[in-house]
Amino acid sequence: MATPQKEQKPWKAEYAKSGRSSCRTCKAPIDKEQFRLGKMVQSTKFDGIMAMWNHADCILRKSNQIKLVDDVEDLETLRWEDQQKVRRYVEACASTTTKSKSVKDTECGIEVSQNARATCKHCSKKITKGEVRISIKPDGGGAKGLAWHHAKCFIESSPSIQVDKLSGWNNLPPSEQSAVSALAGDSGPKVESEETKESIRQTNSKGGTKRGKDAAGGQKSKVAKVKGDESASSVASMKNSSDLDKVNDLENRLEAQSKELWALKDDLKKHVTTPELREMLEANNQDSTGSELDLLLME
Repeated sequence: MATPQKEQKPWKAEYAKSGRSSCRTCKAPIDKEQFRLGKMVQSTKFDGIMAMWNHADCILRKSNQIKLVDDVEDLETLRWEDQQKVRRYVEACASTTTKSKSVKDTECGIEVSQNARATCKHCSKKITKGEVRISIKPDGGGAKGLAWHHAKCFIESSPSIQVDKLSGWNNLPPSEQSAVSALAGDSGPKVESEETKESIRQTNSKGGTKRGKDAAGGQKSKVAKVKGDESASSVASMKNSSDLDKVNDLENRLEAQSKELWALKDDLKKHVTTPELREMLEANNQDSTGSELDLLLME
């Protein structure tokens, strides 16, 4: 049975085995044992994947290069400090991406579609005539550059949006405002028709006393609900705190393990020759091929 091939990751991390490679970013040589990052690409000279090597610092100065920590092969074999450089870089990029994707209310507009020519950028379906649609204006774009969305699609992708703050909201018919507010989880202002207002006035005049009693009962109910919510929130907070403690404990143990392992490797490099390393590996039925760094990375 054939052994399944290991999935190739987009990036590879290692310490340079020699000083022969040059950085694809700054064109300067990458010294032996210097931390480098290789972007894995299809080779134009042979049927396979090759690494485009860069100084790690050159890559980590750019934005949005490495998307996920799991995209970097052999990250765990690096010294702890270098592992953390990559992890912090990915976290910073994720935070920046989230901020850039947040939609400002002032950049959006809402209206009833006057035709059926626009296509929703979210679901790629046509926006029919008479349907409420929401637009996003790209930076520096004019009216022709507007990106249109179904109201439902837009609210699903940007749940924190305040629909009543959108440009054109006051021009929507009250019925459409109510429908869009409902889609937004009743976060927008509730629009009441004249018939609804009249009905409420009549109810108030006929049963004011009863309503007062109901309101008092409702107030007690709300107080009880708030207490329940506070209790649930406290439990969730304790749980999150417990999870955070576990994560920190695991990270501390991984850091200690990595530093202990690299201290051992540094001692081997200092006191044991390469031929001796090969003999030790062969005696333990381990692969003894490769450079000195390859031998030290044997686990």
